[in-house]
Amino acid sequence: MSFGYQVLGFGAFPNRVVGPDFTVTLSSNVNNYNLATDLTNNGSNYGAGNWDGTSAITVVLNIDAGVTVYSANTSTPALVVDLATSDSVLTINNSGSVVGKGGARTGNATGNGSAGNAGGHAMSMQDVTVTINNLSGAKIQGGGGGGGGGGGATHHGSAVDGEGSCQDGITRSGGSGGEGAGESSATSAAGTGSAPSVGGQGGNGGGFGQAGTSGADAGGSGCKVSNGQGALPGAAGKAIRAVSGVSQTLNNSGTVAGATS
Repeated sequence: MSFGYQVLGFGAFPNRVVGPDFTVTLSSNVNNYNLATDLTNNGSNYGAGNWDGTSAITVVLNIDAGVTVYSANTSTPALVVDLATSDSVLTINNSGSVVGKGGARTGNATGNGSAGNAGGHAMSMQDVTVTINNLSGAKIQGGGGGGGGGGGATHHGSAVDGEGSCQDGITRSGGSGGEGAGESSATSAAGTGSAPSVGGQGGNGGGFGQAGTSGADAGGSGCKVSNGQGALPGAAGKAIRAVSGVSQTLNNSGTVAGATS
């Protein structure tokens, strides 16, 4: 199966170069878009018949203004590209938004806090030569990392009784970490960690492309109190993750939040 070639001819059109094998335009919001899957199943809609999944191809992917490519979970990037070989050439013209899922908030621990959840990637590239034109007003944003949970306290308020024994005390949970930006929706801001009176404050969620912050240790007191430690935050999702076999050029006139490699 062969896609794309250069015509080195004579006559009226010498050195004429044909257009891309596929031109794909995303004109409405889409969840977890996989370019290779779309070309394999629906390539005939875009110009050259269904892609065989192995041949080198040339593709133009346009994302219209007002369109959001987003993800339902942090384990899957919002836009996934794997075109089988770095001889495949892709141009992305982004006028919309490509946004990774933010890390979810952590729970309320009674001992050590729980670590924040990592944010998801916006774009993932593999085996492709790609030029990404992020145009004015467009966004490529990794999901924010969730904040670390605060430590909880057990036996807070315990005291020595009249017989010299350490007694009683109560359990206080640590604060929950805030969610990372993009967790509730592709436009949702980062959340703030909760702050209980004795348990450690939960860390704040990270903004787009940013890690969250750590939770604080519990601050309970008493003769047999045990204060849990605050937990580390979740890592930020990348704006563009390069897996392997990627040659990348990024031309940015919009907003890019997060790492690009």
